[in-house]
Amino acid sequence: MILGSRIALGVYVPALSLKKQLEVLGDRTDLLCLEDLYRGKDSVMEETKRSFHDDFRLARISYRIPARSKAAVDPEAEREFLNEAAEKKYDAVITFSGFFTETLNKLAEECPHYQGRIYAVHMDAVSSRSWKDADLSGIQEIWLYRAAEQKIIRSLEQPAGNAVKCPRILVHGGGWGIGEYQDKIRRLNERGIPLDIIVYYPEEAAETDPMNDCYLLDPSWKPGSNTDEYPRLLKYQESKWCEFADRQTVNPLRILMERDIAALSKPGGGTLADSLCTGTPLLFSEELASYEKENRILWEECGFGIGFEDFLLLQDWENDLLNMRKCLKETAQNLPLLADCFHPAGEGGLIHA
Repeated sequence: MILGSRIALGVYVPALSLKKQLEVLGDRTDLLCLEDLYRGKDSVMEETKRSFHDDFRLARISYRIPARSKAAVDPEAEREFLNEAAEKKYDAVITFSGFFTETLNKLAEECPHYQGRIYAVHMDAVSSRSWKDADLSGIQEIWLYRAAEQKIIRSLEQPAGNAVKCPRILVHGGGWGIGEYQDKIRRLNERGIPLDIIVYYPEEAAETDPMNDCYLLDPSWKPGSNTDEYPRLLKYQESKWCEFADRQTVNPLRILMERDIAALSKPGGGTLADSLCTGTPLLFSEELASYEKENRILWEECGFGIGFEDFLLLQDWENDLLNMRKCLKETAQNLPLLADCFHPAGEGGLIHA
């Protein structure tokens, strides 16, 4: 079983990616999202998401406040989860969110089968907000990158091919569209750089924009339980929104990452994973919290990214970005995959601790 979150795409997309990889290797997997344990809270979550999108300062302040997710868990939904997991006896339970840990510790206590079979995957270089104060004593931790060691440990997916990058820059604010990047769009355009811009609500699209292409991370998209569907991305063309890519087989955002020469975004863990898989250098906007600052520092020291203001000072920016791409590709080619932790080469089924 893999545990993610529908509303936090930096958790949902990696969880879905791992699910698909393990199924290709012959494993049967279920994907449960955190929201399934928070019955009746969807409207509150959506309101919070919109508030953070509209006001970056509010988002930053909120992330300094300790998270209190457990109080919102629906006891009946949690009990159903515990009973089902105890009955099915999965080979492993893999969580991408620290908000599951109290429930998972309860699972291991009630069902000894799961002792040594629960894994926590960290998408950031240090513990992010959901992992703060989480009890991980009975959970095995897996890291993709570690700030303390200045090290890239493993990749979420196989690196993409060697397609030639377009001299365009992708601009987005992560799954919630957080960040102050409108002014940065203008400044990049002033340098003659065309952009692929991700917006998060239809009214944010410019009716006419000869220099940039506009895409919408559809706010009405809601995956069902145990889904195999990536988020819905639409492209604005001929004054209407049109479907972009087949969401059953590929993450549409990943197509843009693979095509463009760089991406401008805040340094979230999901964005780092996309950067590494696609060989796409990152231009960093303002980080949301301290853990994203550590992500940015690691990426810059590895030669995978650069701060936005420093980027504007580059004289030969295309060549500099291509050198960063080379560093990314060389690193990714020699990394083990996250899926290898659960399905080693030559062995069948998920590993047992």
